[in-house]
Amino acid sequence: MATLSLAFHPGQLVQTSRIFDASCEHQPFFTFIRSCIARHLRGDWGDCCEQDQDSNEMALQGGGRLFSVYHIPAGGFALERKIWIITEADRSYTTVLFPSEY
Repeated sequence: MATLSLAFHPGQLVQTSRIFDASCEHQPFFTFIRSCIARHLRGDWGDCCEQDQDSNEMALQGGGRLFSVYHIPAGGFALERKIWIITEADRSYTTVLFPSEY
């Protein structure tokens, strides 16, 4: 079994009810979410703009909120086009959500 090299500790992993429902209804979306969480924890911020990526790199060193964006691949398993993953500055929890839920 492969181990995941973490860039930071995520705290408690949580998801919104809409993410949960979509994950339960569509296995490909569940797999996509798992992949995005792994990327986020490795410090791969996905499709963030350059400014957000720079902010994340600074937050890894000095503390601060971590923010990732991942575009949902075509496949019709979500009405949204992307997901966000946000880890709080104190690393107490990491949330997976649709941007419309922020």
